[in-house]
Amino acid sequence: MTKLTADELDLLIRIDDKEELRPFFFRKAKGLKWFDSLEKRGYFNSDQNPPPVAAKEEGYMSVPIWPALDYLVTTSPELCSKENKVYAEKFMELIRSVTNYAIEHKFSNFRTWWQFSKIIQNILPALIQENDIELFDYWLSDPFDRGLVAEEIGEKWLVSLLESDDKHCKELAGKLLTIIYKPEFPEIKGVSGDRKEMVLRSGSWEAKRISERVVNKAGRVLGLKATHIFQDQLELILVNLDNDKWSSVWRPAIEKHEQNHSANDTKDIILEAFRDSVLAYIETSRAKSREYVEELLNNRFETIRRIALYVIDQQFKELNAYVDRVITVQYFASNFRHELWHLLKNHYNELKPKQKRQVLKIIENLTETDETGQKQESWTAYSQSTWLSAIKDYDGNVAQLYRHCINIVGGEPEHPDFSSYMTSGRVDHKSPFSEEELLSFSTDELVKQLEAYRKTYKPSIKFNEPSLEGFAKALRQTVKAEPLRFHNQLHKFSKSDLSFIYELIEAYRELWSEKIQLPWDEIWSSLLDFCQSVIKQARFWASENAEERSSFVANRHWIVGSIGTLIETGTKSDEHAFSEKFLKQAEKVILILLEKQKGEEFKLEDDPVSVAINSPRGHCIEALINLTLRSCRLANKQSGNHAAIWTHFEPIYSKELARAEKGEYEFATLVANYFPNFLYMSNEWLLENLDNIFDQHNYQKWLCAMNGYAYVHTVYEKIYKYLKEKEHLIRALDDENLRDRVNEKIIQNIVIAYINDYEKLEDESSMIHQLLVRGKHEELSQLIWFIWTQRKDENLHAKVFELWPCLLKAIDMSNREGRKLASRLCDWSVFIDEVNEGNRSLLLAIVPFAGEEFNTPDVLESIAKISKKQPSEAYTIWLRLLEGTSMDFPEEAIRAALTNLVNAGPDGQRRAKEIVSKYIEAGNERPHKWLREITEPGQTG
Repeated sequence: MTKLTADELDLLIRIDDKEELRPFFFRKAKGLKWFDSLEKRGYFNSDQNPPPVAAKEEGYMSVPIWPALDYLVTTSPELCSKENKVYAEKFMELIRSVTNYAIEHKFSNFRTWWQFSKIIQNILPALIQENDIELFDYWLSDPFDRGLVAEEIGEKWLVSLLESDDKHCKELAGKLLTIIYKPEFPEIKGVSGDRKEMVLRSGSWEAKRISERVVNKAGRVLGLKATHIFQDQLELILVNLDNDKWSSVWRPAIEKHEQNHSANDTKDIILEAFRDSVLAYIETSRAKSREYVEELLNNRFETIRRIALYVIDQQFKELNAYVDRVITVQYFASNFRHELWHLLKNHYNELKPKQKRQVLKIIENLTETDETGQKQESWTAYSQSTWLSAIKDYDGNVAQLYRHCINIVGGEPEHPDFSSYMTSGRVDHKSPFSEEELLSFSTDELVKQLEAYRKTYKPSIKFNEPSLEGFAKALRQTVKAEPLRFHNQLHKFSKSDLSFIYELIEAYRELWSEKIQLPWDEIWSSLLDFCQSVIKQARFWASENAEERSSFVANRHWIVGSIGTLIETGTKSDEHAFSEKFLKQAEKVILILLEKQKGEEFKLEDDPVSVAINSPRGHCIEALINLTLRSCRLANKQSGNHAAIWTHFEPIYSKELARAEKGEYEFATLVANYFPNFLYMSNEWLLENLDNIFDQHNYQKWLCAMNGYAYVHTVYEKIYKYLKEKEHLIRALDDENLRDRVNEKIIQNIVIAYINDYEKLEDESSMIHQLLVRGKHEELSQLIWFIWTQRKDENLHAKVFELWPCLLKAIDMSNREGRKLASRLCDWSVFIDEVNEGNRSLLLAIVPFAGEEFNTPDVLESIAKISKKQPSEAYTIWLRLLEGTSMDFPEEAIRAALTNLVNAGPDGQRRAKEIVSKYIEAGNERPHKWLREITEPGQTG
């Protein structure tokens, strides 16, 4: 070893005297020649490794740097040389003594351990004893940081050890695997008591990176030793978290899958490491691995057996001998469904005839029952269809059985390979329990957790704190993930907090709206029973349950509205409606709600339709209307009429109409909004009650009815004539409290009535005549616009040319408002396909004003159209247009019209030049340029 020079020795004396020089020296010094002198001076003594100290900020700790480590790390690559074995041993002994000193004095310094983990990679593995792993284990227990050490040991050193053929290296690698993947189980305090969580010492992110580099290699190199390490850790997790029986919830698929929403959790990382190490072991030791797979199938943990099923599926050629072991009733259960379903899907055709018969026998014997033990036909068919869907494509008889099941259910199962399936849902607030944890509870346990949380919950303004809203939203997603676990247990939730009841109802409503294929007969029966039991409780109607709660937390009004919407969605469409047998029960629920739920307050400035359709009572009324319509359609189909149905419901609607006298206006609004439906249900009742609906003695009621009527898209002659004769239409046009929408719809009604000959223009009492006499800008503007929107109706043209001259007489073009109307009337140029004596004057009267409301482009397009057959007429109209505007857009229309004029011969060419001259006079030269391009192709300038 090279000795130090006099200058170098002098430098050591200087750093001995001046501590502030040491950090710089250790950063610059390199080489083993310094080691002995530094060691003698005590720079590597165990007590030189600094423990954490209190930071300036109260409650925080600071972890100091040991300067000498810079030198040790920089020099350590020299230890790889066999000639430096003595120093390698010294380095190793230094690492041992420093670590043991820290253990003895109960402190840790992650910065030191991080540098040691770099040095250890340069020490010959033969010099590292197996019990030294305990030191590394201590490093990975540092309270402040473990990821840095894990990265060096796991991603670098462990990989190097696994790439060596040396037996001792493999022993060290196995020991390292154990400590790197060792889980910890801290206690987490919760509202319902403490519960265990689980973390990996290196952190999930770093552990995942290590797994990507070492797991497959470990399975191939270490074989059973690696698989047993991961298996032991996984079993430790299953014991401590007691989550084996519901592993299909926290790990829906053993393989990588988007449903594995917690793929970065510790348990998932360990499971994946075990899975991949087993597959790697099987690929390199096919004969020996069969015995191990049999051990896995005998394992007491269902999660381990799920992995065995997956492995058999992936390595079916090698492991098909174990098929008989897994085609048993115990595996046709929710926890095994995904893996067994795919095993059957992928390999059913490779099974022996006897094995196929066994599969079918098990499926056909699957039976679902309610709490009393009564078989549930639809639920049973659904359960069978999920398994049959895996094998239906292999056998015609199986396909027939599958079709039989889905006919009972009403559709094919969605995601049949999953016992629970999570869809994305927005949860803005944090839940005290994850959806996976909620699914792990039995129904009784879940009800207890809901109640415990309700009793202890106190609203917090802190961000990201667990909240009642978060819990309730998580419950909705939980029910949607596994609806058949809860549908016949809903009665157990009937006394839960209203926020939870609301989310339960909404969960099934969303599933229905999303058309998820489920045994809906059983679900609707339970759901309606549940709703009825909730609303029959006295506490439900207590005044405190109507009070507004914190943001997005349901009260009674939410639930009433939710039940109404639920029944509405169940009856609205015959193609997607609940069974006829539930109509009576649904009606009972609605009538209870309508009897007890008070209406919203309607103010003069409100939009009554918006208030009505968004109020709890309004939701119930819409449910009643849709249920009545559904009943009528069914009666028509069965007997050809629905008179008996209407006789049954008529008193209910008459009673609802009378509630306006109590200040409840939901029905007064919605009955007008649903005119087409009431005309279908009972034309006579509706027409007889028009005076009561449009009650001019009750102003608020009348406003509500007129607003509701404004949303009707069809004009019925009898109703229109009633509204006209009773002067409701004129009154509405003049009422300041009716919004623009109502006025617009009334104008549109008048136009449609005129088009359909419900009234004549020459009749002075007609509404169309009244509009012209009134001459109001807004009304005439709406009339012009609406007729233009109907331009594709060829039957409209005669009416347009009858009305157009009358409009011109009604418009005063001497004022700005009149000129704007004339401009809007330019839109009607679209109705002129050919200019004649009758319509020429109409166009010439309005086109000078086209620019007032930016309607010039429409006129230019009409001129282009006319110029194809009548270039002379187009020229005349164009000149008239240019009296008021020189707009040159759209270019295509101007080019087309100029081209047609040029093609008309010398007179046309002269007229084209005259047109562009007018543009030039107005300061616009672009049309002149376009004309030159037309007449002189290829010329520019």
